[in-house]
Order: sequence, then structure tokens, then C-alpha cells
Amino acid sequence: MKLTNKRFFGLAKISVLMATVLTVAAGCATTAFAGTKVACIGDSLTRGYLLDNEADSYPAQLQKLLGSDYEVKNFGQTASYVIDDGPLEYVDTELYPKSVAYDADILVFMFGANDIRAYNWTPKYFENQYREVVETYLRSNRVRKIYFVIPPEARDEYFGLQRNAVEPTLKLAGSLGATVIDSYNLAIGHPEYYMPDKVHLYGDFYGKLAGLVASSIKGEAQGTEIGGVKYIEAPEETVTSEVSQENNLLFAAAEKAKAERDEANAEALKALLAAHPDYETTGLWD
Repeated sequence: MKLTNKRFFGLAKISVLMATVLTVAAGCATTAFAGTKVACIGDSLTRGYLLDNEADSYPAQLQKLLGSDYEVKNFGQTASYVIDDGPLEYVDTELYPKSVAYDADILVFMFGANDIRAYNWTPKYFENQYREVVETYLRSNRVRKIYFVIPPEARDEYFGLQRNAVEPTLKLAGSLGATVIDSYNLAIGHPEYYMPDKVHLYGDFYGKLAGLVASSIKGEAQGTEIGGVKYIEAPEETVTSEVSQENNLLFAAAEKAKAERDEANAEALKALLAAHPDYETTGLWD
């Protein structure tokens, strides 16, 4: 992804928005605020897609947990990607310039649930594309805290693939002095948290995620260091034997489905590499 041509349009919007005293962010009027501003940036899992009540989204529940000393805004865009070969790049959405203009003190990113499904996803491609997006929030000299949330697994034919995003996210976080928050254990033992599409989740999960993010922001969560990066993993929970068996079956089915997808996409990937041999580093959009 190169922020040129159509990207200039988005950057122009940013400069206009930054100059205004009143910014409309995520459908809410935002005026001067003396406390700590938190921007939650991501896809449908940040937005809270399909929830009956937006108050059940993780950013809304995070606001309640952090209290009045913080202002939390939801900049989640359903169906968005950070990779530039995705159908909807986050940087091409209306929420992107608003999220930059919000000029948050704390940035909480949660991408990957859509990206991981791309036929040409690789750890290197994901890391570099994610970096390009995040760095557009860091162009001033302000000190900001950055958190990357690893999304939960989907319980469909892509079950297990989200773990592939952990390593590139850790590398990205290491280069930016950021913290990684891994939500894996919050949902892996709870099929009941998932909506019928097996991808999106109910408010019970988002409440737990909000608690993990809140404790991380407040410095209360225990973490470890991996390659110099603070890594906060959700505590392990008891997984029943029935759910463990279901997970094993899901994983086996997902492995088979991946092999079939890889075979079906082999020619397309070969053509892509012939045309763009360095796409993992440079991106595909000129």
C-alpha cells in the first residue's frame, strides 16, 4: 500500500478535519476533552457488528470500565482490511480520517480477522501493511501509547488461522514500542459467545475483552516479554472436554479447507507473484 493518488484524497480530508474545532467522530460530536482520549480502531469486531445494542460493543464497555477520566471512541469499520489487496481498505473508509483527526492519546488497533482470510496473506505482507496504516497516526511528535489486540478465532473454516498473525504483530509492536494484547483465551472455550455466522460475537465476549484492554491500559494486567515486547495474554480458562473435542474437529476441518483453498488459488497466486514479486514489502497498490 502506497499512500498516493487516491490516498492523497484521504490525507487532504485529514488536514481539513485537523483544522476544525469540532470533529464528528464515529457519529458522535466530539468537543475539547481534558482527559485521556482512546481510539479503538479496527474492523467489525471493534464496531460490534450485528449486536442488538451498540452499548455491548467492546469500545462502549471499555468506556464504562475506564470511567470519566477517559474518552473512548469507536472507529471500527465493518469488513475492513489493513492489507491493500482487501476489498475494503481501512484507509479508504470515512472513519479513517476521523480516527486520525481525533488525535488520541491511546491507540488500540484490532485488525486481522478479515486479512487472515486473503488468499495472498503472508506474515510479512500483513506486518508491512499494518505498519503503513499505523504510522499514519504517528506523524506528529506527540507521545502515544499503542496497543495491538489479537482477534479471537473464528469458529468456521478458518478456525486456527488467527494464530498466524501473532508473530508479525509482535514484530510490528516491537518496532513501535507497543503492547500486544492476545484475546485467544477469552473465547476459545466458549462457543456460546459466537453468533450464527461463527465469526461475530455477543456482548459477553466483548465485555471480557473490554476488561482485558482496560486492565492493560491501567497497567494492572500481568504480561510477559517476548523479544522485548510486552505481551498480555488473556488468562487461561477451563475448557470442557466437549468443547475441546469440538475444537479439535473444527481444526481438522479447517486444515482440510485451507489445503483445498490453497490448491484452488495456486494459479492466481503464481500470477500475482509473477506480476508483483515484492508485494509483501511494497504492497500491491500504486
